[in-house]
Amino acid sequence: MILATFIAAALSSAAATAPTPAPVPTLPPVPAPAPTRSSFVGRPVGSPSPAPLPSVAALTNDQMRKIDQITIQSLQSQAVAGISLAVVRDGRVVYSRGYGLSSVELQQTMRDSSLFEIGSITKEFTAAVVLSLVEDGRITLDTPLAKFVPDFPRAKDITIRDLLSMRSGIPDYTDQPGFDKAVFTGTTPDAIVATVSKLPLDFDPGTQWEYSNTNYILLGMVIERAGGSSYVDQLFNKVVKPVNMLVTTYGNAGASSPDMTTGYVLQGDRMRPDKPWDLDWAYSAGGLISNVLDLAAWDTALLNGKVINDTDLREMWTPTTLPDGTSVPYGFGWSVESLYGHREIDTNGGLPGYNGRNAAFPNDKFDVIVLGNSEAFDAGPIVRQIFAMFFPPTPAQISADQAGDSAAAARSRSIFHQLQSGTLSASQLTPQAAKKLTASLMSQAKSQLGKLGAPIRFDQTDKYLLGTQTVYTYSVTFKQGAIGFVIALDAAGKVGSLTVEPI
Repeated sequence: MILATFIAAALSSAAATAPTPAPVPTLPPVPAPAPTRSSFVGRPVGSPSPAPLPSVAALTNDQMRKIDQITIQSLQSQAVAGISLAVVRDGRVVYSRGYGLSSVELQQTMRDSSLFEIGSITKEFTAAVVLSLVEDGRITLDTPLAKFVPDFPRAKDITIRDLLSMRSGIPDYTDQPGFDKAVFTGTTPDAIVATVSKLPLDFDPGTQWEYSNTNYILLGMVIERAGGSSYVDQLFNKVVKPVNMLVTTYGNAGASSPDMTTGYVLQGDRMRPDKPWDLDWAYSAGGLISNVLDLAAWDTALLNGKVINDTDLREMWTPTTLPDGTSVPYGFGWSVESLYGHREIDTNGGLPGYNGRNAAFPNDKFDVIVLGNSEAFDAGPIVRQIFAMFFPPTPAQISADQAGDSAAAARSRSIFHQLQSGTLSASQLTPQAAKKLTASLMSQAKSQLGKLGAPIRFDQTDKYLLGTQTVYTYSVTFKQGAIGFVIALDAAGKVGSLTVEPI
């Protein structure tokens, strides 16, 4: 059951709209999964050779059916038209499929070759290009931003490392007034940076952690000025082509590919095409177009030292340490966490109409890449369940993974009730989030959520780390249907972001 209620989260960095609550929608029927392309079963990712390698055990029919069941369950329970996934073991794609529709209007079946805007997964690539310039001797991680962008305020105090690890204190350009209207027309990196250049930093560089897309826009500018050619040229020459990513493209031109999926948003009772950004605004923070097969090639090449050397890879995948000794589970473009006691390095990427997760488990030589054509889509449950299939957790590992969930659920319920009653105060939020809490937002939340009454169920569906906060996702069920509630909490229980979405 899906209730088409959607709150535009001014407390979230995602740009959104807020349609009026509508009846439970009728979604298109779910097509059978598109067959796995045999040329991609058991072969090295990124290789054009169709020959399977006998050293990699094929999945059993039961394993394949279980993966299908897991994915179709998410397809049917979430507001998404289609899902594409790839599973990698020991450097080989052992399973890849598409589910649902890449285009509702044309009734086109989703495939493993379907292309998506991958949003912030782009940051993984930008970080790798920066580290390749370090290896070339063009820059160091401690080089000040002032060397390449001298006019930016306090550029002498901000290092390349600060930008990579989100420690600069520079405000996020996607949070600024007018962004939601400007994002549909072209721009330049300089113009993007100008939207925040006159604002005070949120904190002194290097002292705290805060996710800000502006960091990676500036890194794109650094790449161009340090490397002597465009960001796109260096991205493709240093990473995309050597890794043999066969179909990955960039920006607005890439988004016009015939294999491009249509991105959707739930409006009223139907999935309707979402209005895409002009990808000039995403640039080096989120401008890549790719598919699950190319991302599988990327993950494997990175782990095998074919992109950057092992020393730099370790640094990229090492948590950030603040001056007070706090360890922040974010490296350079990747979150650094664990699942059931196994090391997990991942990135979530979302833009209007698209969302997905690239999850690598390097110690296990295992990857799960999941992309969906709706910004409200949550790939986390699919990643979690598929991983548990191959690495069944012990009761102790399950208990450890669930530590803190009960307290977080109680806190989240309380915050949700405050949204419904219009009583949420700035004191409940982190300082950065409190700046975005407005009377208009609270009135909107009370109007749309208050009429739903008390929730019947409040079920956790996913959680993941993002810097100093843990993001929890819930399915909140009412008599009328269910909505998704996403909340980020810091160690003190303060709220860093809130989103209410259709599911």
